[in-house]
Amino acid sequence: MRAPRRLPWASKTELSELYELLFAPSADTASRQRGVARMSVYISSPSCPAFIHLLHTLVAASLRPSPPQSAEESQSTRLAMAMAVVRFVNGMVDPLQTGPYARPISHIAASLGIPPSLVSLRHRATHEDLPPLPLLEQSTYQAIEYIHRYSFLPMLSSSSLEGPAIRDRRTKIQGLIGRWKRVMKERLREREVREDSESGKEMRRVRRALEAEDAEDVVEALCAEGALVPLARKKRPNINAVQPTDTSLLVWVPLLAHLGTSNPSIASFLADQILTTLLSSDSPQDQDGTSKSAVDLTEDVNEKRNERISFRWTLATWFLWIWTSGEAEQQNLCLDKDEKDDLWRRLMTGLIHSDEIVVKLYRSLLRIDPGRRGLTGLEACLLEDGADEELAGLEDGHSDGHRDKGDILLEMENRLSQLENKVNKGFVSGDSGNITLVDGDVDGEMVGQAEKGWRLVPENEWKPCPIGMWTSA
Repeated sequence: MRAPRRLPWASKTELSELYELLFAPSADTASRQRGVARMSVYISSPSCPAFIHLLHTLVAASLRPSPPQSAEESQSTRLAMAMAVVRFVNGMVDPLQTGPYARPISHIAASLGIPPSLVSLRHRATHEDLPPLPLLEQSTYQAIEYIHRYSFLPMLSSSSLEGPAIRDRRTKIQGLIGRWKRVMKERLREREVREDSESGKEMRRVRRALEAEDAEDVVEALCAEGALVPLARKKRPNINAVQPTDTSLLVWVPLLAHLGTSNPSIASFLADQILTTLLSSDSPQDQDGTSKSAVDLTEDVNEKRNERISFRWTLATWFLWIWTSGEAEQQNLCLDKDEKDDLWRRLMTGLIHSDEIVVKLYRSLLRIDPGRRGLTGLEACLLEDGADEELAGLEDGHSDGHRDKGDILLEMENRLSQLENKVNKGFVSGDSGNITLVDGDVDGEMVGQAEKGWRLVPENEWKPCPIGMWTSA
């Protein structure tokens, strides 16, 4: 039997209280100070998770008075914030330095999804002059947001904080979901439509078993990989699709419709769970800790990124289907106006993170439901064009994550030829009083004249000397 894991907090409720003190919309300076005080107690325990140590340092640095009232206070604030960012990057990267050779920090940070700006600031704060205070403040909040999204939220939803009974119940539900998928795929292959067949009886048994389970637990199992989201990426909808694949609809809509009959809130639970997953998606982690080359590491990061995007967009297509087609398919799978309004507000709140999938989902909803216009004045700030660039290359649903080397070399050659043409056209000639730009060779036509006082020195007048020195002719 595995020994229980020790934690500095007594229950998950206590950890949730800390989250509310730090990250709730109503959190203010006073509540965050209470959160820092509580974390000070937690970090005194040897069993405290590492991210709590880092979060304590970052939040404490962010709570220092701003703007500083003196030069000494400004310097101490810069030191505190710089050290907090340095500790954050080192604390996240060092546990993965497990190979026989040290790997570059930037490569490990990329595999963890840490912004490159934080890695650059760490180097600058360690080896150069301290960065300016505004840049340090921005980096501190960026590090806090990273811990919030990729450490704190997963900890809150971790099954390790739950009792064995809850874990056993969820394992049972996952098994029932797997049985349903196998039966439905078998019926689709054999084109079976009879309800009195063996597969039809198995369907009824699975439906009855799922009816007895908690609807929220069933929805959580449906949103996991291998249920609504197929395991194989080629079986998922491509990045331009606005609804799940036909096969997925044939497999899962009958189950959703039946669950909606016994629990009319199933559509609301499912849409809420999908949106929660999209707004709090985990970053890809490099789990093996083995030493890899830069090329292998880059390919691994690209593969994980593409897998994450494919998984999240598949869930987003189910969200779009519930929003629109659910009402057409079954009346018990539709969302009412109040539920849509609540989901819409949550989606708009998530746009502030500039997540490419969330932005794409927002734009897709605007196309299918044009009556919802809530960010007209903010779209220029929140909906950047970078989201489309992040998704480039995934249109066919099975991109390898990087461009073809031949295309890259061809583009480099085109740019080189353009540069050579500019150099040839910009040939310089002149006398002692001015400089003249001519097209082609020296005898060509004059196309422009620069300021007087500059001229091209002939070879017989050229005299080499050290940089920064001047000697009279």
